[in-house]
Amino acid sequence: MKNIFHIANGDFLAEDLRKTSIKGEIIVCREALVYGDLKADSLEAFWKIRAKSISEDYKVSKESYYQKSVSEFEKILNIPEGSDVNLWFEDDLFCQVNLWFCISLLSKINDLKIYRVFPTTNAESHWKGFSEADNSDLDESLKTKVLFNENDIKLALNLLNAYQNNDIRSLQQLSKNQSGCFHHLSEIIDAYINIKPEVFIRKQIENGLRDFDSVFKKFQEELGIFGFGDLQVKKFYEKVLNEK
Repeated sequence: MKNIFHIANGDFLAEDLRKTSIKGEIIVCREALVYGDLKADSLEAFWKIRAKSISEDYKVSKESYYQKSVSEFEKILNIPEGSDVNLWFEDDLFCQVNLWFCISLLSKINDLKIYRVFPTTNAESHWKGFSEADNSDLDESLKTKVLFNENDIKLALNLLNAYQNNDIRSLQQLSKNQSGCFHHLSEIIDAYINIKPEVFIRKQIENGLRDFDSVFKKFQEELGIFGFGDLQVKKFYEKVLNEK
């Protein structure tokens, strides 16, 4: 019987998947690769850089990063050859960078069938992704999964490399690629290049939204394309406040 693995972007989605009858082992991608230093010469060096970045940005210990995040990535690296791997990620920038990185790990393993699982959303709730999904929605999403081909995997690796190096020109060129495994690439890359979260937050504060909860709500309503949670938005919020 073929081994089946599900890689979920975050603990909330992983917990929702555990409540369904969906078969397979669940691995959690616990990272925020959209932010911080990503350049390293080896995977071990990468873990050290990310542990330092996460500990400074989110006030958690480096040991905790290895226990909670690296341990899950090691599970990905230990997926047996010949397995089916379902990647449960949304289309926003936060999810996409994590997705590209997970694909880079999976690309080291032979004979995998890798699938992208998309949330069932409409245009109005698109950037909310899996957050509003129930069990039947998750079952339906799995039924419509899309198989990655070699070009899709190569695209993910190139996107990750360009993002790690902040190679804006390459990102713009890569975002023009059409792929059934990647939706809204041009939109999220355009947002990454042209929209500055701190500028948006500064404008909200200048317009009278002083408390964080109000600013965060406005950010989610208008810049859901970034996929930032409260921790990421608060970092920008505090940066803006400290400028005054």
